[in-house]
Amino acid sequence: MKKVLITVGVIVVIAVSGWLGASIYVGRTAATIITNLSAKAGQNAAIRVAEVNHMQGLFSSVGQFEIRFNDVAVDAKSGVQMFALQVNYNVENLLLPASSMRFQWAVKPVGQTGTEFNRLFGSEIKLTGQGKLAYGGKALSTLKLPELAMKQGKELFHLSPSSGNIAWGEKTVALQWKTDRLSSRGDDHALDINGLSFTSDIQNRARGLGTMQFAIDKFSTKQATAESIAVNVAINESNAKLELNVTPTITSLTVAGQKLSDLALEFVVKGLDIASVDTLSAISTDSNDFRNLTADEQTRASGALQNLVTKGFSLGLPKISAKMGTGSVKGDLLIEVSKPAGSVADKFSFAQSVKASGKLEAQGRIIDNTQKRLALLLGLATETREGLRASFQFANGTVRANGKSYDVRDNLAYFDELINAKLYPK
Repeated sequence: MKKVLITVGVIVVIAVSGWLGASIYVGRTAATIITNLSAKAGQNAAIRVAEVNHMQGLFSSVGQFEIRFNDVAVDAKSGVQMFALQVNYNVENLLLPASSMRFQWAVKPVGQTGTEFNRLFGSEIKLTGQGKLAYGGKALSTLKLPELAMKQGKELFHLSPSSGNIAWGEKTVALQWKTDRLSSRGDDHALDINGLSFTSDIQNRARGLGTMQFAIDKFSTKQATAESIAVNVAINESNAKLELNVTPTITSLTVAGQKLSDLALEFVVKGLDIASVDTLSAISTDSNDFRNLTADEQTRASGALQNLVTKGFSLGLPKISAKMGTGSVKGDLLIEVSKPAGSVADKFSFAQSVKASGKLEAQGRIIDNTQKRLALLLGLATETREGLRASFQFANGTVRANGKSYDVRDNLAYFDELINAKLYPK
C-alpha cells in the first residue's frame, strides 16, 4: 500500500511539474509573439511596432509597445511622432482547462496629437478588451470603447459607448462592432447616425478572402435622410482567380424633397489572376503603397500588371435599381479587359482589349415630360412602351449608343499611351 501511495505521489508530482513547466513555456511564447510582430513591421511598412517592453514572469507577464504610422509627421524638436497608439497588456499563462492564456489589453493615443484628442474629449480615450487563447491556437477578445463627447465652441461631437468582439486564428479573423449613435454638429453641418455596426469574417487575412458588412439603421444630414443602409463585401478565390463583390443597399432615401426607395447597386470584379494580385500586394507593403519602388520592384509590378491584362478580367455593375413614387429605374454595366491572341507584343490597345456594354431603363413617372423630350432630342435615350431606355455597346473602337454608331479609335490614343507607360515602362 505504501508503495502504491508513493507511486501515486510521484505521478502527481510529475503531472504538476509538467503542467507548471508547460505553463512557463507558453508564457515565453508571448514574448516571442511580440518580438515577431515587431520584426515583421519594419521601417518600410506603413505601420510599425516600436518601443517594445515585455516583462516576463513565471505565470504572468506585462508589457507595452507603440504602433506608429510612417505617414504621421514627427515633432522637429523631440523626434517623436505627433500621433501613435500605445498598447498596454498583461497575460496570465497558467494552463487551465478552457484556455492556455488569458489576457487584458488597452490601446490609447499618445504623442502631441493624442494629448490634444484627450484634452478635447475631457478624458483619456482608451479602447480596452479581455480575452483568451484556446488550445487550438484561436484567440478571442472583447472590445470596449467608452462614450466620447466633445464641445468646442459651436462644434459638437458625440459617440455613444461601443462594443464588440474579435476572434483570430493562424489565417482567420472575425470582428463584430456596434454603437447606438454617432452625431456631429456645427455652423455648416449636422450629422446624426443611429445604429452603426460592422461585421467581418475573413478566412484568409493575407488575401483578404471572406465577407464584411457595414450597416446603419438611420442616417441624417441637413440635406438628406436615409434608412436601412448596408454595404456587403465578399472576396472569394476560385481556380486561381479572385472575385470581388460589393453590394450597397438603401431602403429609403430622401434628398431635396425627392424620395427614393429600394436602392440597390452591385459592383463585381471577376477573373483577377491571384498570383499577380499577391505580387502587387507584397510590393505595396514593402514600398509603402508604391511610393518608393526599387528598380526590381518596378519590373515585378509591371510584370504583374501585364499578367492581369493578358489573363483577362471583368468588372461592372450587374445590378442598378431604384424606385421613386410609381416609377422605377434598373440597369447594368459590364466592362471586359483582355489581350487578344496575336496582338502586338509590349503594346496595349484600348480598342482591341476592352469591350463594354450597358443599359438603363426608366419605367413609370421618373422624369417629367420636359426632361423626357430633352433626353429624346439629344439622343440620350429611346422611347419604349414602359418609358425610356438608354443603352450602349463598345467593341473594336466603335461605340453604338441608342441606335447610332461612333468611331472613337482616334480618341483612345491618349488612354493607350497612359496605360502602356504603366504596363511597359522603358
